[in-house]
Amino acid sequence: MVIYKKEFWKATAIRLIRTFLTTILGVWTAGQLITDIDWGTTLLSAGSATVYIFILCLAQGLPEVKEDGDE
Repeated sequence: MVIYKKEFWKATAIRLIRTFLTTILGVWTAGQLITDIDWGTTLLSAGSATVYIFILCLAQGLPEVKEDGDE
């Protein structure tokens, strides 16, 4: 099973970090000062998106990590 592979967890971690940071940047709109950001809402949105992606990774796997026997 692919979730027992070290490379799956490494690829998942990279995907989760990218999702978290991309969501923060998406909520942080252009022209807005960093002191004007509602950090509670921003972090909640980023956290929710990250959890969603984590569940998808577990359910569907990752295309960059192959199953045993796939080449």
